[in-house]
Amino acid sequence: MAQMVHYWIDGTESKRELPEPETELLPGVRWGQYWEAFTPAYWLAQYWMHGLDRVERSPHHAKGDVVQELVFCMLGGFGISAELATAMFSACNSAGLISRRETSVDIWQEQLRQPVLVNERMQHYRYPNQKSRFLAESMRYISERPLSFQDGRCLRNELLHIKGVGYKTAGWVARNYLDTDDVAILDIHLVRAGILCGIFNPHQKVDREYLVMEDRYLQFCQALGVRAAVMDCLMWDQMRDYGKIALDTISDRLGVTSTRERKIIRERQLPLLL
Repeated sequence: MAQMVHYWIDGTESKRELPEPETELLPGVRWGQYWEAFTPAYWLAQYWMHGLDRVERSPHHAKGDVVQELVFCMLGGFGISAELATAMFSACNSAGLISRRETSVDIWQEQLRQPVLVNERMQHYRYPNQKSRFLAESMRYISERPLSFQDGRCLRNELLHIKGVGYKTAGWVARNYLDTDDVAILDIHLVRAGILCGIFNPHQKVDREYLVMEDRYLQFCQALGVRAAVMDCLMWDQMRDYGKIALDTISDRLGVTSTRERKIIRERQLPLLL
């Protein structure tokens, strides 16, 4: 029997139908119950309930030019909170490093070593030396070569030539700047969501299988009938909030009962154990 989703949005009641929980969305991936967290049905229902089927642009679209977006995305990444990256980006932007496309490693280092205000307390940026080298090189690269904005994958593939920019960061820039649905940002939160809803294998590694996993995510969004860039933002926001709950659920799915092994998953902030 089909599932009926009832929700209110903008003061109007909506009723929408989803397939039966046991129906396959993709081979080996069942819809599940829409009220059960992390199922495909849950994500589509959340997409509707947040009114994301009505938006014209991704909630995380770029608010500046491509150079600003590149710096912002390079400042983010593993081990760096969105809040810290945003604060440091604002500091670099205010200092004029981005507008003049600063190519001096020393000047970037000086800026990145300065503490910034995050959540009402001063914090230091992680990896200032390494990121300074990468940022200086990225400014040199983007100043010497015109970029192609034909589509997300073309821009993503060009950005991969910049040292320190991998598939995730390059895709992040392309998605935000072009508001495109042909790339995916497979960060830790999206990977966890993919594991929990069954589109990723818990033992897949992003660094080795990025493009395979990206295609799988895009197929998932196409099957749901949603924009990949918009679903990405929804998953990212919610998975950040779920935090430990998501990690414990992954442990349960893997059958991990050892306290030590569950602690490894939490402390490493990784989606996989083996």
